[in-house]
Amino acid sequence: MQWLSVVPALITIIITFKTKKLVPALLTGIIIGALLNAKSAIDGITSIGNYVVEILSDKGSDYALSFLILYGTFSELISMAGGITGFSKKLKKRITSERGVLGWSWGLSLPTFFNSSFHFIAVGTVMNPFLDKVKASKEKFAFILSVTSLQLILLIPIASANIGYMVSLVSANIKNSGMNESAYGIVAKSILWNFFSWSMVLLALGVTFFSLGFGKIRLGKAKDEELTQAHIEKEKNEDKQVEEYPQRAMNLIVPVAILIMSTLFLFWWTGRSKSSSFWGALSNADFNVSIFAGAFISLFLTSIFYLFQKISLAEIQAHIIKGAEKIIALVIILLLSWVLTRITQNLGFNSLINQDLISSIPKFLVPAILFLISGAISYTIGSSWATWALMMPLAAAFSAGSGIGIAIMAGTVWAGGAVTDVVSPISAEMANIPYGKHFVTALPYVVAGVAISTIGYIVAGFFIR
Repeated sequence: MQWLSVVPALITIIITFKTKKLVPALLTGIIIGALLNAKSAIDGITSIGNYVVEILSDKGSDYALSFLILYGTFSELISMAGGITGFSKKLKKRITSERGVLGWSWGLSLPTFFNSSFHFIAVGTVMNPFLDKVKASKEKFAFILSVTSLQLILLIPIASANIGYMVSLVSANIKNSGMNESAYGIVAKSILWNFFSWSMVLLALGVTFFSLGFGKIRLGKAKDEELTQAHIEKEKNEDKQVEEYPQRAMNLIVPVAILIMSTLFLFWWTGRSKSSSFWGALSNADFNVSIFAGAFISLFLTSIFYLFQKISLAEIQAHIIKGAEKIIALVIILLLSWVLTRITQNLGFNSLINQDLISSIPKFLVPAILFLISGAISYTIGSSWATWALMMPLAAAFSAGSGIGIAIMAGTVWAGGAVTDVVSPISAEMANIPYGKHFVTALPYVVAGVAISTIGYIVAGFFIR
């Protein structure tokens, strides 16, 4: 009856595809999975709490959720202190063309890479006033903003919420495999195998500097949102930035510098006992401890830095809490995804993907197949992080069964999960264009990225031993 293990995830995917609402779909999948895994309906319902407690007692899961909350509060604090608007004012004389707008969108990835949501808001807020001024293409800007907000950030293996989460997933799935390599080392190597993100970055660079084939190709039709007008207006008011303090670029630059330097130092500190060289220590660092402590101390020192500017302690506290509140939706999605993954494993999913099944697939096709499955799931459920949680156990099983390195398998999962994030409603909002318009102009590049990646994985498959 191991085939029942695919039922909860399959139902979740179908409901998400039909309703475009991930949380209700995950809840439904969890309830069905719990019922299938229990002797009675009551036992199934009561077991859900045990799954939640089991996941929250895992150190890797706790660190991943902590990264999200810390980076959310850190981002909100910088926005409150006028760091983003202050930086925007510094760029007024430097941006005089469309290429300047797009180029600086890339450049601003350096101080905003630690949190993709912050990158969306920060770069969107800074660059939006220049779009009409230099008559830049809003469609191009929305596409570049989407690519730099996740695809580029996934290729930076340090001090970001994404990397922290990826490390925790790899760590959880290799725990009992006997592998000696650190989870962070595997994630760092897997970046090379994220062909989709590399493809999208190259395509976006072509759009930025050579206007690579960007046309208004209508491949779909936008759907109206189901939210009431009152709800939409309320969200708009909540997202409005109220300038309460002097707009200083240093209020962005200093906190980010503190974050990068403290995290690098802690990487070295936690790995120094295993290697005498700096780079050796970095590769042997305790990633979870380092990135959590780096984010924590950065939040603390940034608060002190703002206190010296006469920003009140009450204001700082209020925005720290507000930043955490903005992250709660993602926290709920991740927790539910982890519960669903744990239930499917208990139903025998890992045994279903056995040696015989894996050996029946030509080895050179394994990376491409895993990428396409991950891409289809991410596009359906609309969440890269939830896709990674669902697919990493499969990647570990395929690695063990086929003999292909776990770093390669993980890279294909990151790539597939990232497919859904190229077309983003936030990018459309920041560019002041309808989501449907962003969708139809960005979709050709998504399709091109998927095609390039699939071909790349097939070709690479012939050289994998």
